[in-house]
Amino acid sequence: MFYYVPYPTLQVPAINNVYPRAPITYPPVDAHSFQRAAKESMRLVADASLITQQISSSLAFAQRIMRAAEHSDTASVIRILKQIGVKSNVDIRFSPEGIRIFLSLTSSRLLLLLRWE
Repeated sequence: MFYYVPYPTLQVPAINNVYPRAPITYPPVDAHSFQRAAKESMRLVADASLITQQISSSLAFAQRIMRAAEHSDTASVIRILKQIGVKSNVDIRFSPEGIRIFLSLTSSRLLLLLRWE
């Protein structure tokens, strides 16, 4: 037969009473840079929308990007994207599964992942 014997409760002093601390003070919040990043991100989202709209509506455009990616021609893909009106900085990475398009401005970045597998 099994008998349950409970462990005695552990008596630990409260940490806040033993080591009193001063309250943490933070500097005043300045949301101007946060707002600037949000405004920039709207431009990045507009560029991402332009890219996805062009790829989804034009088979020839999608094929041009895929052909350049097959040859690992990053410069051509960036040039193609700039030709359709993308204004932000563009960086491209290819993989067998798809393409990663990094759009960036001074205070914000956006990553667009599109699969072609």
